Amino acid sequence: MTEPAAAASLFLRSCLLGLPLGCWYDFLRPLRPRFNHLSDFVFMVGAMYLWLYQSFAICRGDIRWGYFSGFVLGAFVWELTAGMVLRPVFRWFWQILAQFWRTMLIPGKIFFQKTKILFASGEKWVT
Repeated sequence: MTEPAAAASLFLRSCLLGLPLGCWYDFLRPLRPRFNHLSDFVFMVGAMYLWLYQSFAICRGDIRWGYFSGFVLGAFVWELTAGMVLRPVFRWFWQILAQFWRTMLIPGKIFFQKTKILFASGEKWVT
């Protein structure tokens, strides 16, 4: 039987480990409207890693639903506190990253537009 103090300690550690999970979800949230499957996959990889760490490093193989509920509770607490504040920051980060990639891909877009014109005009000469 687990002592109440030890169980409470493990539950609180699980709650603290849920906070980065909530942060990870908020960080990936702006990707959801367009890249739903990708963001879900990346989130699940992070969640699985944290769950394995919680189950085997913190709880030492004592896998219980109560400790997992602390994990989920920590993520929920993040959503209600710091998640509300940092959500615009994460959205801004992904917008800047998207603008950077659009800018970097402009030469390739121009190149493919030029080659499309060349191939289309060559096709007209043949027919």
